[in-house]
Amino acid sequence: MASSREQKTRKVTVTLPEELLAMLETWRAGGHIESVSAFVSEAVQARINRAQSLAKLEQVLGGRPPLDLINRARAMQGLPPLSEEEAGGPHAGAA
Repeated sequence: MASSREQKTRKVTVTLPEELLAMLETWRAGGHIESVSAFVSEAVQARINRAQSLAKLEQVLGGRPPLDLINRARAMQGLPPLSEEEAGGPHAGAA
């Protein structure tokens, strides 16, 4: 019997650029990741979590967070700032 922590899975096909797949296969071979499939699954889950968090913020703020707040959060994560065009959509507090 499956434990309550096990999740049902279903096989799907995902197309990746050759250079990304080569890097993932190198990481797998070097023991840096468990498997390409697990890495992709974790990346998708992280993206879903971010989208859900942003949706909650938008609900509370009445729109997207101000771009300066988004860029401060990105800076804390070591990410480059977004331009207005890259951020897309109306931002709460934006003129």
